[in-house]
Amino acid sequence: DLASELADSRKTTSMNRRLNLFLLLLLTACAPAPSVGALPEAAATQFVIAAEPTATSNPPLPTATLIACDPAAEEFCIVEGNFIFQNPLGPDPVLAIAGNYSYGSTDEGKREPHNGVDLQSREGAPVFAPAPGLVIFAGTDDKTRFAQWADYYGNLVVIEHEEGLYTLYGHLSKVHVRAGERVSGGDVIAAVGHTGIAVGSHLHFEVRTGGDVTDYFSTQNPELWLALPEGVGALSITLDSKTNHKIQRKLVIWRYFAGTDTLQATYYASTYPKGFEQNKEDSVLSNLPPGRYRIAFTDSTGLHERMVNVEARKLTQVVIKLK
Repeated sequence: DLASELADSRKTTSMNRRLNLFLLLLLTACAPAPSVGALPEAAATQFVIAAEPTATSNPPLPTATLIACDPAAEEFCIVEGNFIFQNPLGPDPVLAIAGNYSYGSTDEGKREPHNGVDLQSREGAPVFAPAPGLVIFAGTDDKTRFAQWADYYGNLVVIEHEEGLYTLYGHLSKVHVRAGERVSGGDVIAAVGHTGIAVGSHLHFEVRTGGDVTDYFSTQNPELWLALPEGVGALSITLDSKTNHKIQRKLVIWRYFAGTDTLQATYYASTYPKGFEQNKEDSVLSNLPPGRYRIAFTDSTGLHERMVNVEARKLTQVVIKLK
């Protein structure tokens, strides 16, 4: 009868509503988490941020999981770097690194490989401690050697800093500190000169690591540690080969006008020679204006090129795999 049909209809409608509600809940629970939109170029070269948890995420995810950029797997990485040492010539002078005898250079085979950088300055200019530390040597290196040769650095100061780092200042005209003295960043420790084997007045500056500070081959490239002036960045180039042997190669680096393929400037560099196997990288250039750069060199396997970006006060890391 009509009453029975209406009752059956209500039961069917109720069951359909329950079924639809169950399907809706099931689809909601299985819905994928929202995808992360494209990151800005600079951020994408450094880390990836995981999606923020939603009400349906199970279990909850951390709000920001940092994944380090691997320069061996990417075209390049842009990182903060370890620019912890201030200019030892003081805050006012521009950090002027002599380009003809950079770290690892042999000056076209005319000299021994260079284990530091030469900072251009005048005779008698003050030399400052670039960070707090303990003076562990102050005097001439005619008896206590920090190289294979006596009186190589002339008047010399060596400071021990935190985390096993040492800074070395050579060819000084005067020494104003003593071994055992603690210094703060910005303290005057010496004066620029040309003692030892120096040709002309300048400050020879080194960064060393490891347990034996007298080890001539414990140096690191100072351009990876000296604070970058405002408006410039640095570039570290590593050539990844099957052997760890260092072979000097000539590099050409081109800088382009922003957003164009028009050449703006050209830089020349060399990779480290044999004897610098303790260094992970093979060449470093600092004081580079931000922009787009092309690295190029040739070897027995042919031409190698890489396009990279440089950002102000950041380090661009590049690894080029060789056959």
